[in-house]
Amino acid sequence: MDTPEKYHWKKSYSLVLIANALYILAFYLIMNFFA
Repeated sequence: MDTPEKYHWKKSYSLVLIANALYILAFYLIMNFFA
């Protein structure tokens, strides 16, 4: 029962990291566009 929860947490954490990376990339592109 411990393994599925760990896998789910790891999957959610990966999604958060990907979303964070996309947000930083979008912010960087917008700053360059308006610079």
